[in-house]
Formats: sequence, C-alpha cells, structure tokens
Amino acid sequence: MLKKMTLMVFLLLNSSLLSAEDKKVFNPKENNSTKINVKKKTLSGKKLVVFVSNGDLQVAGMGFGIALSAVKQGADVTIVIGANALKYAFREGDQNIYFAKEKTPRVLLKSALKSGANIQLCSANTDEMGLDEDDFIEGIKLVISTEIFRKVYAENVRVISF
Repeated sequence: MLKKMTLMVFLLLNSSLLSAEDKKVFNPKENNSTKINVKKKTLSGKKLVVFVSNGDLQVAGMGFGIALSAVKQGADVTIVIGANALKYAFREGDQNIYFAKEKTPRVLLKSALKSGANIQLCSANTDEMGLDEDDFIEGIKLVISTEIFRKVYAENVRVISF
C-alpha cells in the first residue's frame, strides 16, 4: 500500500512539473490527430547495389521495392537480377502482385528504370537459358560479370541481396 501511494505522489509531482507544452506532447489523442511534418532523408550521393536472385515473389518484391524507394530518394541504384528472379524482368507474361507495393515486379522495375536506376542481368545467366535483351523490359542491360564487379567494388557502395 505504501509503495502504491509513493508511486502516485511521484507521478503527481512529475506531471505538475511539466509545462503546458510538454503536456501537449504526451497527449496521445492529440498526437494521433496531428500530422507530423518529417523531412524525407535524401540519399543523393549514396550508391546502392541490390542483388535479386530469389524467385519467391515476396522476397524479390522486397528487393525491388527497396531499390525503387532508394532511387526515388536520390541514390545511385543498380539492380542486378539473376537466377530464379530473371522471370520478373521479362518483357511479357503474367505476374502476381507484390502485396507491399500493390504492383507487379515488372511495374516496380519499370518505375525504377524511369526513376534512374540501372538494371543489369548477368549475361552468363541469360546465355544459359537461351535469352537475349529482347526478352526483357526495355532499358535492362545484359552485362558480363566484370561490369557487375565494377559496380560492387566501387568506392562507398552498399550492397544488399535478396
């Protein structure tokens, strides 16, 4: 009982020490109804290489979505697509919608290209499958592995893989 009373007195004293402005900040109802203006961080000058090789829609979609968000915030983004994820870069064919962005992978890739991303496919993967540049979305480049390595090992590059 004594502990409860001590806690109540402590809370009462602390709340009376808060200014009116401080009390406003701690009012959850008011905070939820007020829009907070947050400046978006700019990624200008940052370099990102996103490898997407997983054929699972949710995994590949997450990679494409992150790459798209980064390029829209000004980052220099290269998306490298290979292995089982090549199917998402095809020019034609049915695709399911990636739920988080409510778009197909093809639409995400086209948006990334339009926003300035560089999308590359390793020619070793495409040669093995008998595919060429005409099979893929316009703007996607087939490159040799040394070009991919050049991007990955450039100064101040971050690399993520899906």
